[in-house]
Amino acid sequence: MASARDSAPPQVAIVGRPNVGKSTLFNRILGRRRAITDAMPGVTRDPVGQFTTLAGFPVRLVDTGGYTTDGDSLARAISERALKVIGSSAVVLLVVDGTDLTPMDQEFIEQLRPYSERLVLVVNKLDTEARDDLVWEFHALGMDRVAGISAAHGRNMTALEQLVAPLLERADAAEVTDAQERDSDESAGEETSSREDGVTCPRADEPVKIAVLGQPNTGKSTLVNRLTASDNSLVADAPGTTRDVIEGEFSWETRRFLILDTAGIRRKSKVSENVEYYSVTRAIDTIKDAEVVVLLVDARQGLTEQDKKIAALVVERGRGIILALSKWDLMPRVGNQFQAIRDRMDFLFPVLRFAPVVPVSGLTGDGLDRLMDSVVKVRNQLYHRVETGKLNRHLQRWLADNPPPLHIRHRSKIRYMTQVDRLPVTFVAFVNNRKGVPESYVQYLRNRVRADFGLDKIPIRIELRER
Repeated sequence: MASARDSAPPQVAIVGRPNVGKSTLFNRILGRRRAITDAMPGVTRDPVGQFTTLAGFPVRLVDTGGYTTDGDSLARAISERALKVIGSSAVVLLVVDGTDLTPMDQEFIEQLRPYSERLVLVVNKLDTEARDDLVWEFHALGMDRVAGISAAHGRNMTALEQLVAPLLERADAAEVTDAQERDSDESAGEETSSREDGVTCPRADEPVKIAVLGQPNTGKSTLVNRLTASDNSLVADAPGTTRDVIEGEFSWETRRFLILDTAGIRRKSKVSENVEYYSVTRAIDTIKDAEVVVLLVDARQGLTEQDKKIAALVVERGRGIILALSKWDLMPRVGNQFQAIRDRMDFLFPVLRFAPVVPVSGLTGDGLDRLMDSVVKVRNQLYHRVETGKLNRHLQRWLADNPPPLHIRHRSKIRYMTQVDRLPVTFVAFVNNRKGVPESYVQYLRNRVRADFGLDKIPIRIELRER
């Protein structure tokens, strides 16, 4: 049964021309650096959303790319996305530079007048009291709500919240009314929502968290847009289009998914701009926020050294990983082609043999069923718990089949094992002498755990402790 609490919170959009401080305001409201900021204009390209609290109300705050009527097709696409976010937002924070009112600002203000009932003009960069008088020039533009602030220094943020609060209160009241109507509709049809055997279907689990990583121009944004049935992630032929981490939600069969689209990760020697450095850093940071990482590998190039480094980071953090051979629709149709590529990947990077490999095309949608099936299976294995008694009964058989090697005329003893953690899935084996158990034998135990307990698609840690 729906309720106001279950509904999505109202959306607050931060918009404006490039380089007026939108991302700085976004980070200020969040209380942490989430969007990338830089003196170079046009850093933000895709809308970046984050759930937070503003003026005491839960909201989804969205930072948008700079609006402009100039520039190339990429600039126009960024502007179109900003306008699209405005249409679906309960509150619009139109940011301008208090020290530089331009014709572009005035043009954008005129374009947004139809949204005046939910619009707040935010005059930014009033960094000192000496600049406070600049705000009066903007009152002459005829806007009902005008706040002069400094996002960089946090000046006058309370005044901004006081203007936003009534708009959010109105949006919240409207949502409560809608929720009550939904409750009434669902109550009327409540009997049909249960299974025929009278057992009510369980509530959906927490969404599966996926991060999409890979080198630039491997089709990450195309894949994410296909899965989310949206164009939230900007797609262009030029590599490096995505800069911030873009979140999306979608449902696949009966499950919900949260997906993170990231910037392409190049070798350090190839990263020259500060913006790209921060983009890559944020992309790597998403590994810890995800449960399963989909690593896109260009099927035409195969597994590269950079792909191996990304995969190693995922395994090190104990997350699930799926190797998606992207742009499969561009591959020539040759018999046994997939198996040949898979065999070569296993040969080049044997430590990743456990990872599922799935050919996909974000452009056509081919292979997405198999990809999502693999995501669910990997995620389920990550949360599997092996009961200690059962584990040690298997351990005794493993030791009998293949005892630990001799070490200085004595054979090390593995007394027992237990699972101590999930995500990363971690087992501890208590031994009398750690040095007497070589890594090759630990790998043997790891393989037996995978085979006997159905954990064949995830990284597994086995730690040795002396007792």
